[in-house]
Amino acid sequence: MTPDALILAPVGLAAVLVLSGIAKLKDRESTLSVVTELRLPGFLRHGYFAWALPLGEFLLALVLFSPWQGLFTVAAALSLALFLAYWVVIARAMTFDPRPSCGCFGRIGDQSVSGKTLFRNSLLVFLGVLTLWLSLTGRTAVSVIAEDPTALWWLAGCALLLLLLGLIVSRPGQPGTGTPGTTAAGTSPEADDLDYARVPIPTALLQSQDGEIQTLRELAASRAQLLVAFNCVCKPSHVAADKVAEWSERIPEVDVRILSTVPLKLLRRAIPAAEGALYDHGNLAWNALGLTGSPSAVLLGADGYLAGGPVHDLEEMESFVDEIASVLREAAEEQSPAPVERAPEQALADAEAPGN
Repeated sequence: MTPDALILAPVGLAAVLVLSGIAKLKDRESTLSVVTELRLPGFLRHGYFAWALPLGEFLLALVLFSPWQGLFTVAAALSLALFLAYWVVIARAMTFDPRPSCGCFGRIGDQSVSGKTLFRNSLLVFLGVLTLWLSLTGRTAVSVIAEDPTALWWLAGCALLLLLLGLIVSRPGQPGTGTPGTTAAGTSPEADDLDYARVPIPTALLQSQDGEIQTLRELAASRAQLLVAFNCVCKPSHVAADKVAEWSERIPEVDVRILSTVPLKLLRRAIPAAEGALYDHGNLAWNALGLTGSPSAVLLGADGYLAGGPVHDLEEMESFVDEIASVLREAAEEQSPAPVERAPEQALADAEAPGN
């Protein structure tokens, strides 16, 4: 007799499949981008895959609650096969340098490929094994409840524990990671020097669409540069690319440029608004600038130092641009009548310099 607690395995798998399917449907571009990042077969890059995968996950979750033992066994076997495939994909990606983001759950959760990702997938495979074991005993999730309604207490108890755990570990939203002269949005001007330690622009090579190679410091030698960075062609990357022209108008003293780890040929085909992007081969600039999410933004000062950021997510990036514009306005108002030849971006560098 198998323990009634095994009902948690198919229920857990079904919940994960539904969550994964919803996230993938909400951001189908991210699913297609992950196909490229994880170096999966090219035929999976077509649009139908971005629909078929989440819909298949929904169907599989539904069939896991089938009252028919044969159909439940098929669903259990397919679930185990699917999560084994996910495990193999992540294990293979662990050997890549640099490691891509996985996008297993769309845009939610930790997107990095790491030991934690592989361990998470291992747990899902284990749940798949337990589900298949339950099916091979001739039982289903429905029959377990029908035979012993107290099995519902297992589900209710686990749901309560998960809710309690979520309330314990949840934290309020974190402020922005860096703004002009600050490390967190909302810090007072008096704390700028203490909070934001400016460091030299790191060394990394970028390639323009015409093949020209230049360093980050060379890029910012004459004008401050706001780099809008992304490492995939998902929906947020499309939105960030569309925002570049608007942000350029709001801060005309700063060049707003796209920095992408996606090869330029693929990028131009996927995101037409990314014209003029800079290619970061091997994620060298991405890692040197400390970028951890996509999309991100970082400000390079014309004085050879980082002037703000990095910040992540579109909302933080909007606030970042607002604060850059505010710094520029304040610097212009505080200056005495300046010579015509004084470059506006030099005001930004002065405003960011330690001691101001």
